[in-house]
Amino acid sequence: MGIVHAHRGRLTPAVILAVLMTLAVVVTLGLVAAPASAQASFKTCGACHTSAESHSGSPAHIAAFGAAQCSTCHVNGTTADGVVAAACASAACHGSTDAILGTTQHVANGCGTTPGCHGVAPVVAKTTLTLKASPTSVKVKKSIKFSGAAGPLPALAGAKVSMKVERKVGKKWVKMKTGTATVKATGAYSWTYKATKKGSHRVTASIAKKANAYTAKKLVKSFKVK
Repeated sequence: MGIVHAHRGRLTPAVILAVLMTLAVVVTLGLVAAPASAQASFKTCGACHTSAESHSGSPAHIAAFGAAQCSTCHVNGTTADGVVAAACASAACHGSTDAILGTTQHVANGCGTTPGCHGVAPVVAKTTLTLKASPTSVKVKKSIKFSGAAGPLPALAGAKVSMKVERKVGKKWVKMKTGTATVKATGAYSWTYKATKKGSHRVTASIAKKANAYTAKKLVKSFKVK
């Protein structure tokens, strides 16, 4: 406070330096935050680059960090697969996201234009679903098979289909049983239910949305137990 009073109306060199350093930090944080959303969709570096080619065998990497500082970039083990894009996309290393994607090799490989790759939104499949009850009318203690197909493939292969059977009691639907079916490589799925009570029933087959992969879908089919 004494320095400020002695030079009333003027900023001391110390204050000016502090302001400049603060501005530098703000700008740096802004540059780091800008490509964050793009980096989230980056593949791991090891998906394209081998360790011998451009990681541990790189003179630049060895000179900058040395063998004892692998954890600076390797966040999941010491293999190339353990390197995340955020560790490389910095001013101290390979530069901004735009700078990385603008290199000749990355442009040639379509890294910045291929859906699901570096900074490009993946193509989200619009889920299709069919549902069939066989038979549509059964007696108590008899089984009914619910089957269908999900697509498109291969996006939906391995997806989980939630199954729920309900019985109508008055004006309400009461849950009888739930289960899960898995979509096969062919797109087919099936699930069997053993009837326990008479009345009007319905089955709901639903696939939940998977981020950056496919949309949600739900179908309902009625059947009777006599």
